[in-house]
Amino acid sequence: MVLDYAKNGSLRNYLDKSYNKLNWYDKIYDLWYIAYGLNNIHSNELIHRDLHIGNILHMGHLYNVCITDMGLCKPADYIATENTKNSTYGVLPYIAPEILRGQNYTKAADIYSFGILMYEVISGLPPYHDDNLALKICQGLRPRFNIKVPQLIVHLIKRCLDANQLIRPTASEIEDILSKWHIETFEDEDTEYEEIEKTELQRQIKEADEINNKLQTNVPSTNLSYETHSEAIYTSKLLNFNNLPEPKNSDDYYKHYDNIISTEYSENLQIDISQLKINDGELNEIINNFLFKYDLEHKNVFKILSNTTQNTIYYLSLIEYFYHHGIGYKINEVKTFEIFPSSVNKIKSESSQ
Repeated sequence: MVLDYAKNGSLRNYLDKSYNKLNWYDKIYDLWYIAYGLNNIHSNELIHRDLHIGNILHMGHLYNVCITDMGLCKPADYIATENTKNSTYGVLPYIAPEILRGQNYTKAADIYSFGILMYEVISGLPPYHDDNLALKICQGLRPRFNIKVPQLIVHLIKRCLDANQLIRPTASEIEDILSKWHIETFEDEDTEYEEIEKTELQRQIKEADEINNKLQTNVPSTNLSYETHSEAIYTSKLLNFNNLPEPKNSDDYYKHYDNIISTEYSENLQIDISQLKINDGELNEIINNFLFKYDLEHKNVFKILSNTTQNTIYYLSLIEYFYHHGIGYKINEVKTFEIFPSSVNKIKSESSQ
């Protein structure tokens, strides 16, 4: 048997090594080729049933990527029995919520998996993982971007990840959209300095690049780096869940245009402003860029910080700064004075350990 050699290994391996070199054209090209392969599978009335980034190989030549591991692939009209006992096989973050609840696989379940793949290729980061992930996915949890992403791309991912499988696009539709975007991003690179009318995607990419470049200039920790959850397993395995709720979207799923999901499910974000050697004007700009990046409002952040039970220097120093500069609340030097000793004592306590 003679097989092609995948020079770059899995797509996950490739992203780990090369993500910072990729532009929008590269990302969309790879996604388009995955969609092309998935459409071929679905056109033959088959369902992959185990689509995740470890099953995508990056070949390192013109035909960059290919879908592999078809061992679980079944006809679209196949009625499975393995899900009837609330067990399924796969990689948890990529499994559609209805499958987690024991329903049979459909083409729409593959589309959900493709949506997670889109997130991973665009962000460069593995999908989420925690102890109650299956429950949270059914309740509407979806991953959040760590960068500014064009709204057209965000909206397509949202459709793929919609809890209602009837709203998810078909593989054919995704392939058509990505094919169009692939051409637009190629033309955008080729005519970057020419005075021609740009498409909506090209305008959104230009805006996203300007914001991301500014964030990377101001905040030194925006390079691709991540920690894998201690219990995260990104190879397929048998999963069992009981009594999961009916799948739903988050309440404001389609109200947020700049990210897949709102801050309701986002992880706690900590900034140690005491470690930033910059002046107040620069810090104001960084905080505003940071809040815009995560689609946060000053008042909401202030409310979250004020109500938190965490007594770390990160929280104390940030609340102190918000009071002092009137961010999300009117300037209150009394509150600043009250919080400042706590911050100093916390710094002394931590430095003495």
